[in-house]
Amino acid sequence: MSINAFLPLNKPAGLSSQQAVSKVKKITGVKKAGHTGTLDPMATGLLLVALGKATRLCQYFLEGAKGYRAEIRFGAATDTGDSEGEVIETASNFHFSLSEIAAVLSRFQGWIQQRPPAASALKIGGKRAYTLFRQGAAPEMPLRKVQIISLENLFPGDISDANPILTVDVLCSKGTYIRSLARDIGEALGCPAHLASLQRTRISHIDLSQAATFSDLEADFTPWLLDMAVAVENLPKFQVEDWDRKAFLQGRSIAALSLPGEVAVFSGDLLLGIGYASNNLIRPVKVLVQE
Repeated sequence: MSINAFLPLNKPAGLSSQQAVSKVKKITGVKKAGHTGTLDPMATGLLLVALGKATRLCQYFLEGAKGYRAEIRFGAATDTGDSEGEVIETASNFHFSLSEIAAVLSRFQGWIQQRPPAASALKIGGKRAYTLFRQGAAPEMPLRKVQIISLENLFPGDISDANPILTVDVLCSKGTYIRSLARDIGEALGCPAHLASLQRTRISHIDLSQAATFSDLEADFTPWLLDMAVAVENLPKFQVEDWDRKAFLQGRSIAALSLPGEVAVFSGDLLLGIGYASNNLIRPVKVLVQE
């Protein structure tokens, strides 16, 4: 059976994203698979796996907002910004009121400048930052502009030695590092902090509630498959007539009145592919159906 679909997975801790994808491939029997955005091994939650031709549509999830539930532990900072790193700074006898926490969280909403962690996959001088970090030459990471769309304190209360965990729900733009956010919130409160746990809850319009566990998939993975069309919900839609369907699938431009730019080309409910509209023509860019 040829499978061309997305599969939302609730990734457990301890697996890299690629290991999780490999396990999905084994369960489903597909030969080609990928994902729409990496989750660190320590992180759990939504990993959107692309199967078959859906791998050609992963890019359309990259611009969407991402949602996370994060636990920030105060009293210790680590060299990686998470619980897997070496402790580099500690503090004790700290206490922050609910109003102090709320005031600091409000400063991190909207567009902010953020410095990614040195132990990250970003490239510095042609090399991955984490490679330099592991070699003992942690690079100076440049600031990047990211958007924190919302930042909610889930269990409002004081933070102290006795209760050092702040749990937040974050909705953010691509490129946001929650490890950096945890570090920076700690610095703003004058206390070392790190990311203790992370769960991804959302990728664009796909929610963790739609995700399957490996046990679910081993029982029957088919109910969890999402049509490839979920990737193009934010693109303009164009319905082809029967006489133009064959031309598009053969890679020929079709006449169409459409706004310039990328369009998702459908025949009924079937996504035929992606086209580029200009000068009253739609040129096929990605053809996803063979007939």
